[in-house]
Amino acid sequence: MNFKHISRIAGLSLVVAISSCTRHAGEPVSRAVLYNNETDVDTDGYVFFKLLHEKAKFETQLATYVQSAPASSAAKELAAKVIETYEGMIPELESLAEVHFVVLPDPGMPGFSVPHHFSTDSLGSFSSEAYIAHVQHEQGTILEQLRRAERNTAKTLRTYAHEKLPAVEEVFALSGGKADHGAHH
Repeated sequence: MNFKHISRIAGLSLVVAISSCTRHAGEPVSRAVLYNNETDVDTDGYVFFKLLHEKAKFETQLATYVQSAPASSAAKELAAKVIETYEGMIPELESLAEVHFVVLPDPGMPGFSVPHHFSTDSLGSFSSEAYIAHVQHEQGTILEQLRRAERNTAKTLRTYAHEKLPAVEEVFALSGGKADHGAHH
């Protein structure tokens, strides 16, 4: 065989091999894609899903604990708002993540346990101030992720973040956080 003929066959084989590894629009997702962590979003989108889902689950579980703990009325009111805000977000995030081939909940995510600085002690006291400060800090982190997602390349993430931002800002304000007017457009 001559060199031209061999190079054409090799080139054709390479094209067939590469095109067979590509997922086309509308094609169902195979389990191999999910296990290989191939997603349909950029790195910011991936971090958004993982971080927001993890925080929504943890904050909801912690707020549920606060509801049953001997906490102040302000802490219990804040916990109720956290539950109201994030409880519905968890299945929404899981559904949206599935569309973008991001596995949620993360299989390596540890189970919930109350951080030691919130636990009731032998006297039955609970640090409501520490809980409120915690919520304020976490809302700041979540707000940052939502604001980043509002500028994401995936339209579904931009829309979702834009819809959820006011509710999270409300929780942030209720926890004593001050709005950063320069941070939002």
